[in-house]
Amino acid sequence: MYKDIVKFIKIYTNTNNRKRFELEELENHLIHIYKGKSGYEKNGGYRGLYNGLTKAVEEGIVKEIISSDYNGMNPPLRVKWRIITQEKIGKWDKSEMMKMSDLLDFGYYERHLECQNEMEWKYIKNIYNFLKTIDNREWASLEERSLELFYDEKFLYSRRKRKIDNKVLTRLNITYEDLKMKKYGEMFIYWKRGIENIEKVIILENHSTFFSYKRACESGIDIFGVVPDLLIFGQGKKIINSFSFIEELVSPFKLEILYFGDIDPEGFMIYRSFKRKYSNLNIKLHLKAFIQLLEIANKHPCIGQNKNILDLNFVLSELASHSLENYGEVLKELWTKDLRIPQEYITYEYILKGDKFGSN
Repeated sequence: MYKDIVKFIKIYTNTNNRKRFELEELENHLIHIYKGKSGYEKNGGYRGLYNGLTKAVEEGIVKEIISSDYNGMNPPLRVKWRIITQEKIGKWDKSEMMKMSDLLDFGYYERHLECQNEMEWKYIKNIYNFLKTIDNREWASLEERSLELFYDEKFLYSRRKRKIDNKVLTRLNITYEDLKMKKYGEMFIYWKRGIENIEKVIILENHSTFFSYKRACESGIDIFGVVPDLLIFGQGKKIINSFSFIEELVSPFKLEILYFGDIDPEGFMIYRSFKRKYSNLNIKLHLKAFIQLLEIANKHPCIGQNKNILDLNFVLSELASHSLENYGEVLKELWTKDLRIPQEYITYEYILKGDKFGSN
């Protein structure tokens, strides 16, 4: 019960910003978390409460308020208690912080003294020394600069197997640009027509369809009225992050980008997330391929995919903007019946049949 008493003290302090509590409040809290009086008794009851509070006193966490009454129980406890708080003292040299304040903002650390630790100070000194010489430094990748400043090339990764405190840049109000580092998109697989002026791009969600499109392009066949200059294998939702690599090939702002994926909740999610992340670019569905896929009779059960109605509505809205509400009704029926259509039905052989809707 001691651990639950300590948790109560922490929660009470953070929630109420008070340093006093009544014994009855603590006992009611314990009864609540133990799901009633019987659970409270199973976990030690009043004797557990007494022993827990006695240990908390010994540990210097609480002390009884002498002027308050006893509760009349045996052994007795005071009805009012005080939480002992230790004044937090900063660990860093204030004069050193002042010297670095010409380039760094220490406001957060002055408000949150608990973040002042030895390793964070090493990071900050590295950042400061870098900023002092920044005019003579070249741009580097996120990983290269992280290794230099934080001794770990993956230090700033948002998703790590081993959780670490890597918020030092946020606390200092420093951006990647301030440190001349860039997060490069991971390379995607692509095929490029042999021309310099790339204007039309098609992104395919899946591997097989990418190679069917590639084969058609290499054979000089337009794909449902579209002649792409660049094909990209999106690798499912990986494209949401990897698409930034496009800047290594061409300026994305002049491109017409067509997206084609599976007709299922995950495909809709990928498209919506992708288009929202790159909202400043000209991205739309590869509608003629999408419609061809919708007209294929073979439907499959959709198992194990998360369904977000916002993703469906996002696609429906785009269909409606092209007066294709009839196909929207088909989509809604598939959604309701938990059915999907994989884009792999659009094979090279299927593409050879031509576009029933004519060219763009």
